[in-house]
Amino acid sequence: MERLLPCLSIAVAVAACSPDDDTATLPDHGRDVADEGSGPADEGGGPIEVVEARDMFEVDVDGDGFSPATGDCDETEPRINPEAFEVPGNGRDDDCDGEIDEAEGCDCHADPNLPDGIDLCDGRFLLSWEERCFATACGSGFGTLARFGDPSNGLAPRFGCAYTLLGTAPIDIALCNPEYCPGGHRQPGTDYYESGWFDTCETVAHESDPSPSGSDGALICDTHQLVLHLRAPRNAVGFSFDFVYLSTEYPEWVDQGFNDTFYAILERPATGERRNISFDEGGHEIEVDNAFFEHSPVTDLAGTGYDGMCTNEDFTRTVCGSSTGWLRTAWDIAPGEEFTLTFSIHDEGDGIYDSTAIVDNFQWSPDPVDPGTIIL
Repeated sequence: MERLLPCLSIAVAVAACSPDDDTATLPDHGRDVADEGSGPADEGGGPIEVVEARDMFEVDVDGDGFSPATGDCDETEPRINPEAFEVPGNGRDDDCDGEIDEAEGCDCHADPNLPDGIDLCDGRFLLSWEERCFATACGSGFGTLARFGDPSNGLAPRFGCAYTLLGTAPIDIALCNPEYCPGGHRQPGTDYYESGWFDTCETVAHESDPSPSGSDGALICDTHQLVLHLRAPRNAVGFSFDFVYLSTEYPEWVDQGFNDTFYAILERPATGERRNISFDEGGHEIEVDNAFFEHSPVTDLAGTGYDGMCTNEDFTRTVCGSSTGWLRTAWDIAPGEEFTLTFSIHDEGDGIYDSTAIVDNFQWSPDPVDPGTIIL
């Protein structure tokens, strides 16, 4: 990586302060002008402005908010500074830590937390995070795993060693009451409010609708949210993340008008924007009626509980559960912008027929992104 030498910083500063080309060149009087400070006027009559060697460390030549004195290691490139992220494979020390770092997962240790599982590891950009949930659901509806279900299924991590899950039922099916998860599948499913014959989500829940577009009046149950307060790196103009949405509402509750839903809610205080950024080409939210959802499962979900078989009213057998497969959402952001990203999932219309979202591989982008969601 080419770096600006100290003498270049001085030359730029002198040239910028000179009124014309004549005063940009220091006269040679056979002595060290820098040692004497400001000397007499040159033959053209203009004063000579001298930048001492020590002042070069205070000059922010590239306008990125940092000078060599505050850690900038390249004054020729505004995207290189201490508040940049390391761009994998570009061969540069983007964040001025003295190393050319390649991206590594931060979830390859014994106990990754929820942001670790998404690969949000840098405390410069992850300002804070929190779990939000209701009733007795907190805890078992969140988790990080190296693999959800069987090791041979289609749910390997997209990056690093693990990923983060949030769901309307226990992530670990071993924690699911066998009455609600018979035979290792998730139908009828878990109602966290159920504590007796009359105590169910329908009778005691008063959860608000997390939809950024407002409530449609449907019953909301078992909401789980991961809230991330972020600041974009100075060299980022976008971000992306990968996810899978799984639900046992397939096939019984397809085209019923109210369904469990996964949102990725972006809030931008600088613009006042608050919106869901994960949707299909028709603008539909992520649920079983979404165009991405696999009607007839394609992605192997073995061992998740979303791959079970159910008996229909006519005593035929059918698959109970499917998914979207792996998707990627990308969105634009301003360099240095502070914003909140909330991953949210809930039961809708009932407290059973559970759903889970897997989120992984959060990445910043130094290049413009095409906002939206695609199939991987």
